[in-house]
This record gives sequence, structure tokens and C-alpha cells, in this order.
Amino acid sequence: MNKVIPSHHNQLENSAVRLMPLSVFHEKQTEAHRDDHYMFILQQKGKFVMEIDFKIIELKGPSLCFAGPGQIHQYIYQQDNEGWFLFVEAGFVRESYREILDLHQWLHQSVPVSENDFIFDLPPLLEKTANDITLKDLSIEHSLAESAVGIIVSRISETPVTHLQHTSQKYSITSRFKQLISEHFQRTRQVQQYAKLLSITPLYLNEAVKEVTGFPASFWIQQKVLWEARRLLVYTSMDVKQIAFELGYDDPVYFSRFFKKGTGMTALQFRANKP
Repeated sequence: MNKVIPSHHNQLENSAVRLMPLSVFHEKQTEAHRDDHYMFILQQKGKFVMEIDFKIIELKGPSLCFAGPGQIHQYIYQQDNEGWFLFVEAGFVRESYREILDLHQWLHQSVPVSENDFIFDLPPLLEKTANDITLKDLSIEHSLAESAVGIIVSRISETPVTHLQHTSQKYSITSRFKQLISEHFQRTRQVQQYAKLLSITPLYLNEAVKEVTGFPASFWIQQKVLWEARRLLVYTSMDVKQIAFELGYDDPVYFSRFFKKGTGMTALQFRANKP
């Protein structure tokens, strides 16, 4: 029987925004799960270790981190940390912010910040707003949350991944390319195929993607396939041959070589090493 990845769809209850202290971490939350909203971590001090899409992320001291909708994540370890979880419905995160966060997935999902960073002034305001019964207009709470997300996006953007203007043609091409991968990766794995869908040359597609992200287009195609393969290995009982066929590989041996080259271990070794 296939294992099911828990999806915490009701995390936000009836609100588009929810703020919770990091201290709510408990054993029930250590299971791997994925949400249909954004999760942001605003850590003021301490240590927090988690896994996002099979990658270990360690927050030490003042740090910011995010997990996007659909990303599999698991809380592993906490020590003397203070701060907040900020959960925000995807639809309430402006499109320009979502595009930036999407470009940073798998590469830079966390960033250290100053202990005096302005971002840490906003959660107390959000808490007061949520608890003030005289404030009937939810737009105040949403505006504060949007400001917090905007600051997080700004801090994440200070990493080398996105140094182009967000309105540039290459940035737009890269964003659209990553969307197309999610839609077509099971049957479309050649750079030239995506270039055709975008009505540009493969050379220009590679140039644009590498300039924006630091990696060529082929890297992102491979990463999407490897992520899906790891998900199927951990959360289903499908054997390697079935997984290969599910991902569009007619030759399971070729798929096995591809997986080992991309992860450093065989598919069976990866499955055995996961809890």
C-alpha cells in the first residue's frame, strides 16, 4: 500500500494568515508533510534543523527560511530557539514575490540576518492586530503579513541567485521555464523541447536560466525528475522499475544510472536510508 504524505490544508483555519511561535514544535509535527500554503520561519535566536524536499537546512541564530506550497518538509531538531512561524495562503502572496521564491526553491531557502533586522518588529504587531477585537478590517493584518513576506523576499534575494531585475526578459523566461517543467517533466526532458515551447532558441534559454539562477536549464529539468523520484521512493511502495515507467523512462537501467549519478546512491540505497 502506498504511504500518504500528510497535507496540512487546514493549518490556516479561516484566516489567510496565521502566526505561531516556534515553541509550538512538538512530536506530532516531526512527520514529513506538505502544505498548500507558504510557511515562513522567522528565527531570532537558537538552532532549528529541518528538511525541505529531502535537503537538510540548519538555521543558526537570527535566520529566515521558507517552504513553498507542495514542498515536502519535516521538522527535525530545535534548541533554545525563539521566533515565529508565519503561514500565508499562496493566493495572498503577490505574484512577483511568488516568482522570486520559486526561483530560490532547492537552492537558497534560508538566509542569516542581523539580530536587529526590521523583520522581527512585525510579528508582535501582527499578534496585537489579531488580538485586537476593535479592529474589524482584516486588510490591516494582511498588509502587515505582506510587508513581512516582502522583507523576507528581499533578504532571500540578496543571495546570488537572482541578480537581474525581476522585470527583465531573462527573468521572465526563467520563471516561465520552471513552470513548464512542473507541467511537462514526465515526458519532456530536453532543453530544446522547452525552448520550442517558449519560442526561443535552446542557446538563449540556457543563457537566460544560467544567468538568473547560476545553473543551466538541464540542471532544473534533472532536479525536478530527481525530486519526484525521491518522493515516490519514500512515500510509495512502487519498485524502481515502476517508478522509472511512472517518470517516463522506458529503460529502468538507464533511470537507475541517472538516479545514482544525480544523488550519489542507488534508488534502493536512498529508500533504505529514509525513515
